[in-house]
Order: sequence, then structure tokens, then C-alpha cells
Amino acid sequence: MGTNQFVIPFFQRSYVWRPDNWSELWDNVNEEFLELESGNQSSEHFIGTIIIKQKETTRVGLLEYDLIDGQQRLTTVCLLLRAFYDVTEDQNLKNWIKNLLVFTDSYGQENIRILHSRVDREYFQNIVLSSENNQTLWDDFKELKASEFEKKLEIENRIKGGYLFFRKKIEQEVEKDKIRSFITIILEKLPVIHMALSKDDDVQQIFDTINSLGVKLTTAELLKNLLYSNQAVINLYDECWYSVFEADEDAIDFWNRDRTSGRIRRTTVELFLYSYLVILEESSVKMEALFKEFKKHLKDKTSTELVSFAKELRDFAKVYQQMPDGENLSEISFVEHEKRFFHVIREFEITTIFPLILYIFKHVNDQSERVRILNVLESYLTRRTVCRLTTKNYNNLFLSLLGTVKKMETITSNGIKTELLKYSEPTSKFPTDDEFKDAFQNTTLVNKYSREILYCIALYQLNNDFTDNSRLNLDGFSVEHMMPKKWRNNWNNLPVGTAENFRDYKLLTLGNLTLVKGKLNSSMRDSSWEKKKESLRIFSTLRQTTDYTTKLDWNEIEMTERANDLYQSAIQIWKR
Repeated sequence: MGTNQFVIPFFQRSYVWRPDNWSELWDNVNEEFLELESGNQSSEHFIGTIIIKQKETTRVGLLEYDLIDGQQRLTTVCLLLRAFYDVTEDQNLKNWIKNLLVFTDSYGQENIRILHSRVDREYFQNIVLSSENNQTLWDDFKELKASEFEKKLEIENRIKGGYLFFRKKIEQEVEKDKIRSFITIILEKLPVIHMALSKDDDVQQIFDTINSLGVKLTTAELLKNLLYSNQAVINLYDECWYSVFEADEDAIDFWNRDRTSGRIRRTTVELFLYSYLVILEESSVKMEALFKEFKKHLKDKTSTELVSFAKELRDFAKVYQQMPDGENLSEISFVEHEKRFFHVIREFEITTIFPLILYIFKHVNDQSERVRILNVLESYLTRRTVCRLTTKNYNNLFLSLLGTVKKMETITSNGIKTELLKYSEPTSKFPTDDEFKDAFQNTTLVNKYSREILYCIALYQLNNDFTDNSRLNLDGFSVEHMMPKKWRNNWNNLPVGTAENFRDYKLLTLGNLTLVKGKLNSSMRDSSWEKKKESLRIFSTLRQTTDYTTKLDWNEIEMTERANDLYQSAIQIWKR
């Protein structure tokens, strides 16, 4: 390896491998060890492609290469080698491994083989260069039970986590006199395809080629490389990209967090970039071809326009970071209006509204007015959900509304409400109070939506001076039928003139649904009203339950009355 040093370019992602990736590599190494032990010298396991590009260097005798693709694999192999180094007691073997990880230049200085960028550099260098650091790290983890060890790996820095994973595997599974064989396998039985680019090769074209071949490069990585390969923009990298997307582990975790978009899991950064591009284009954007859409948007842009794009992207990203999300939504109160809005659209799985919301957050600085706008939109979406009106037109609907909002001299809740009230088609209309009331009596919803409706009503009912704690965490709540679906087992109180099929339908509507902590077992769930109401008192302290457990009977009449009571709360939350 001589004096070769591989530099991870700034536009590359941070190290992201997790236990399942480490486990797969470890299994591959073990398989090859067994093959070698059985006498099979020809077996090997291909682990991917490494692409490098030579850099210009001013240091005598040093050969520097940009590591364009393969940093995840090479970093992991280095962590594995370092773990073997720390376990073996053979000094000759230690020296051999060390020469694989570091080299001495013409000035007599030690240099690390892989030079990570930014966030990962310190962690990686500490692992590769410091035995004392590694022993302290291992001492803190080695006595943990397996389940605790795995939990801590999930929250630990990825580079430290990878080292600890392999250290544990080696300590528990590898005999000391077999370590040399394992090192041989890593170096000789895990081949890669090695592609070296010249100084004049187009890295962006290589990235595009890799992407087209199915190697997973994220939209953010591709966009970063495209944008900051331009000389007019490259000096803005720290200010406009790194400071927002990669400044620390919290930022990286935030942008890489999984979110739901329809039936597909997307990362936060993907949803942000989608929202930002929709704002720019004011037209539908295909999430599956997001980078191609960005390339088309940036094509033929002048240097001045690219600089403007980079700065505006940063500004919108900072706004997006301030929008309530994730852990911020775990426990809320009714008066936390912004959090409640994002809680509702998360549970209703409405992501096509994000470009409109991002634009509003960016351009409406008055928080009280922004809250009023969100209340209007929450009412609109909730009424449509309760009335079971279609969501199929939401993409075009919110694009149209975004275009209207962008033309407003001042964005106000009244302006947006006036626009929504103009819609009259079923695909876009704002349901009236009568339609909303009728839906509470007669509409059946999927459990996820019913749970959110009942949760918001519970927050509203807790919002008073007599409640010690007005905050609720939705986790752990489930929807319970006050009259069970299997009512025929223990309920024979059909009112005169009530058909069984009507009861079967009515008990699925909101008037018969409530929230309980956990889930009732089947015997309690299907028991008679006398026993059922006792169980409901135990499993729920919410008014939407306890106000009705004093009833002597529970049938369609009580369901109708309770649906009307729920509606009276709902009409105060979601006004038209």
C-alpha cells in the first residue's frame, strides 16, 4: 500500500453502517474461514466496488486519492482490522496490521490510510490510532448483557459502534492462534473491483453511473456533489451545506430519520428536498426521480443563480428543522397548536401538504398568525377525513393552494380560509357543520384515524384549569369498542325495531369508540355491559369514557347521544 492515502470528499455521506451491515460482513468472513479450514483455497466473497480518483499533492512521496465510492466498506474493514489488532498479543502481527492502517511519510510522520471528513474524522482517528482509547471504550461495554449491548450500539456513534461490534465478536468467537488466518481472509478472500479515475475524469458522471446501476446514493449526496462541484459555489459548502446537514451527529440523525410518504419510507432530507423543489417549480415532482428533477432545474443556471440556490436551500432547510417532528410530537397538550397540527398530518399520513407548510413557515413570521393558518388547515383536513372524502386529489389541490399563497401580498388565515371555502367538488370541498355532524353519527373510519380524532378530543377535554396534567402521549392508547363486535355473545338488548345488521354497522362509528390504555383481553372486551363498563373505568380515565360508564344500558340510543357529544367538542376544535 506504500504511502497511499484515501481522502473521503466532503460531499460523501458520513459513516452509516449499522449492526445488520456489520453482521453480514462478519458472517462472510466466518464463511471464508470455514472454507479455508476445510482446505478450500479457491473460495472468496466479493464485497463490492472501490472507486478512487488521484488528487494533486504537495507532500513529497505521498499519493493521495479521493475515495469516490466504497468508503463504507473500507471504513468497516479498517474497524475490523483494528479490533483484531487490539485483541491479538502477537507483536509481529500487530506491526503487520498497523502498516495496513497507517504509514510513515518522508518526514517521518505517521499518517492514517483513510482520512475521513468532518464529523467522522475524530472518531475514526481515535479508534485507529489509540489503543488506550479503545481499551477504555471496550471496558465500558464488555460486561453488558447482550440485549443492553445491542441497545447501546444503536445509539452509539456508528464508527465506535462498528469497532465494538467486531471487538465483541472476536473476543467471544475467535481463538487467539487463528487471528492470523482471519487477517489473511480479510486481505485475500474478500475481493473488490478497483476503479481508478484520472485527474480529468468527471466525478459527477461517475456518480450518475453508479446510481443508474442501482448502488444506493441518496438524493442529498447526488445533489451536494452536483451543486458544490461548481467553482462558483464550492466556497459556500461550509456555510450553506455542512453547517445545516452535517454539522454534528444530531443534524445527521435528524436528516436521515425515516418518515412515511404514502406506503414508502423516506428520509427527512428527501421529504425536505421534495418540498423545496415543489416550491420552486410549483408543479408536481416525482419523488422517485427527485435528483433528475433537480438536475433539470439547475441545468443552464448561471453562477449567480447557483449561489442564490445554495443560500435559499440553506434558509429553507433551517426553517424545516424548526418544524415540529419526531420526539417533539410524542406528548402534547391541546394548546400546543403547531405540534398538534403536525401530529394530525403525521397520523393521517398526509405528506403532500409539506411544500405548502414549509412555504408558510418560511414567509409567515408572526407565530400567532401562523397558528391560525395551521388551525384552518387542520380543520379542513380533519373534517375531510371524518367525512371520508378522497385524498387522491391532494397533490394537485395543495399545489394550487401553494400557487395562490405565493401570490398573496400578505399570507393570512382569512385569505387561506376564503380560498378553501371556494372549493365545491367532493375532491376538494370544506365539509359543512351538518356534513361533519352527520359523519360523527354514521361514518366508519380506519382505527388509526379514529384514534387520532379521539386523541385530539381528549386533549381538548383536558384543556381546563381543573386538570393537573393536560398533556397526553398517544403511544399505548388503543381504540376500544364500548359495545363489542361480538355483542351477540353477551348482549341481547336490541331496542324495538333495531335490526342486527344496523347494530353491526352502528357499533363501528365514533359514538361507540373510545381510547383505552393498552388492550382489553378478549373476555373483558366481549363481556356484558355490566362487566365491560368496569373494565373501561380501569383502563381509561378520559372523560370520553368515564362520562358514560354510569349508564345502565349501552345501545344505539346511547351511541347516538355520545356521537353528538363528541361532535360538540369537535366543532370547537375544528371550526369552519
